[in-house]
Amino acid sequence: MNGSATDAQANATVTLAELPLSLAAPYLAQTLVPPLTGRLGGELSVRWQAANGDKSMALDLSAQRISLDELALGPAAQPLASLKQLQLTDLAVDLVERSVQAGALVLERPRVSVVREKDGGWMAQRWLKVSEPSPETTPPWSLALAQLTLNNGDLGWEDRQPERPVALRLSGVQLQMQDLKPLAAVQAPMPITLQLRLASAQAQQGDPGRLDFLGALRLAAADGARDAGLSLKGRVQAERLPVHALEPYFGDRLNLELLRADASYRGSLELALPTAGLALALAGDAALENFRANTLSPSEELLNWKSLNLRTLALAMVPGQPVRLSVGETSLSDYFARIIVLPNGTLNLQGLVKEEADVASAPTAEARGPAASPLAQASAQPDIRFGPISLVNGRVFFSDRFVRPNYSANLSELTGGLGAFASAPAGAASGAAPLLADLTLEGRVEGTAQLDVSGKLNPLARPLALDIQGKVRDLELPPLSPYSAKYAGYGIERGKLSVDVAYKIDPNGQLSASNKIVLNQLSFGERVAGSDAPNLPVKLAVALLADRQGVIDINLPVSGSINDPQFRIGPIVWRLVLNLIGKAITAPFSLIASAFGGGGDELSRVDFAPGRAVLDDAARQRLDTLAKALNDRPALQVTVIGQSDLEVERSAYQRAQLGRLLLAEKRRQLARDGAAIAGVLVVAPEDEPALLRAVYQRADVPKPRNLVGIAKDIPLDQMEALLLAAQPVSADALRELAVARGVAVKDYLATRELPESRMFLGAPVLTRQGDAWAPQAELKLAPR
Repeated sequence: MNGSATDAQANATVTLAELPLSLAAPYLAQTLVPPLTGRLGGELSVRWQAANGDKSMALDLSAQRISLDELALGPAAQPLASLKQLQLTDLAVDLVERSVQAGALVLERPRVSVVREKDGGWMAQRWLKVSEPSPETTPPWSLALAQLTLNNGDLGWEDRQPERPVALRLSGVQLQMQDLKPLAAVQAPMPITLQLRLASAQAQQGDPGRLDFLGALRLAAADGARDAGLSLKGRVQAERLPVHALEPYFGDRLNLELLRADASYRGSLELALPTAGLALALAGDAALENFRANTLSPSEELLNWKSLNLRTLALAMVPGQPVRLSVGETSLSDYFARIIVLPNGTLNLQGLVKEEADVASAPTAEARGPAASPLAQASAQPDIRFGPISLVNGRVFFSDRFVRPNYSANLSELTGGLGAFASAPAGAASGAAPLLADLTLEGRVEGTAQLDVSGKLNPLARPLALDIQGKVRDLELPPLSPYSAKYAGYGIERGKLSVDVAYKIDPNGQLSASNKIVLNQLSFGERVAGSDAPNLPVKLAVALLADRQGVIDINLPVSGSINDPQFRIGPIVWRLVLNLIGKAITAPFSLIASAFGGGGDELSRVDFAPGRAVLDDAARQRLDTLAKALNDRPALQVTVIGQSDLEVERSAYQRAQLGRLLLAEKRRQLARDGAAIAGVLVVAPEDEPALLRAVYQRADVPKPRNLVGIAKDIPLDQMEALLLAAQPVSADALRELAVARGVAVKDYLATRELPESRMFLGAPVLTRQGDAWAPQAELKLAPR
């Protein structure tokens, strides 16, 4: 140390070399709780000059270089904070004017863990001793630093205030700032360069994320001026920043559990924190990679993807104005989504961010942490616009709870795209319907069937608006056997499904839909033991609906308004299916005849003339239609049941028997005369009197006689009455008549190429069925 001094001025120069800070421990202990160790070096100059006239006293400190080496706060084995070296150059301190100026401050390898406790207190508050504030008001200090450099810093961040603590580690921190004046009343932007690596403190492996920033920083004005808050502008290059580590700050606004999300961004950043709230502007390209999220309760896989790229991203958040977001182009690859159509017709993915009302009872912004308040300022009605979206190699587990019973399917290898869409049309009046984007999507269903979806959709539209056509080809049905066993009581042994659906929902909620279902070679097993499903004749329904190739083709149109609380598309479709099955029970012939020109329930019977078993032209036409339908449905078999009634048909049966006697007499006479006998012999009206007389003469019936015992010649009507009365009518005779009717029908169907193995003769019915009964043969269908 050397210098000089008089009564008016003094100068001194102090040289420090490896001076341990422990020498100043008693003085430091008045301010610091933990001990501070290190070595101080440098050359310090002191100048004093007494006041003289108008000139006030001067007291200055200056140093060309000051260094602190191996600085450590707290225990030497595990310090609370440490610094390899601090170098300060061109220091000038005016103790009278209360100003500090320095050329450059260089910090080498600083290490510190920043901790906020549950009560909101910071770790530094425990390090400093609280002193009583001085009642005297003193002018503020001014500080000017030409350049600040921080090399290879390591910062731990632990926030214990959120319900789930946040722990981060910033390593390799490189910081350069220029023209730093933190205590100035008026702040000007200062150049800043920042580089660091960021990782979750719990991460055990993997490369940390990287952040590079080049721009300008303006600190908040010391006088708290309204429009002089913190601002940051510049270019950002961020790679794989662990967004999931910050999830406790915003997770209360999400209807999901965020497990992993690595964010990247290249572009411009403008950030401001005036007293009115957060202002943020981004313009660049962003990516969200290795994303994984689960549902909350129960915890199930909800979303994950390998890569989501947003190109030409533009985000603008201004206090008091709606958030504006636009994306020029989006690509999503190697993704999975659990998509659920909820009972109200909306998608579960539309509700991943809670509405303001849903978070009204959530913890306050202070309790959620420093990142919560800006989010709470976001507008509830943002202006969102997306350009084309491409989807590559996706997998979706789809559940439709809008349809009852609910339906689920695994979709894989999904590739396609969605055109541009927005939350509202550009330049449109308020309340105008949002435009729909073109949708194309191809993939596989359950790993076996080809999926093709096209149409128009707007995921942001509320209420839901869409116009979509979907096709599924050759979906193997046995994997869906658990559903059929639950709802129909039968497992599926084999079969394939193809579906063509078209759904259109207008902005007013009006739905029009068509569901074309094609089932190929559908086959059910035996009924599941103990099943509580309705015992419906599903096998008969399949046999009735399937054509010659084993194909069932069903079209189920649906219409209504999804705004009607009583309207549910699921029950409507299910009711239509049940109607088909019910029709198989109550009107099976109508079901199979509809494709062959009608016929309906009339095909279930063949009418006969009373007392006869001969088919007329109307009966043969009816059987022709039935034969076509049965030939086209080889899974069906038919049973023919002849019917007769003794009381109703007695007289008709006797007349029919008399008619057979007349035919027999005509054949006898033709044979006697050597004439040809036709295959179908008919008694002409003009031949009937002679034949009747011949039959009467040959008949062994009581005949009126004269006095000498010779049979008298009586009128024809009396002969006919005697012959009719002589025809025996018994239950056995009517049984034979019923059987003959069944045989007549069965034989005729055989002539129409219906195999004998598919036709059966049922036991005859000998009593009339109802008051409107007519002589007939009844037909019944059953699956083979």
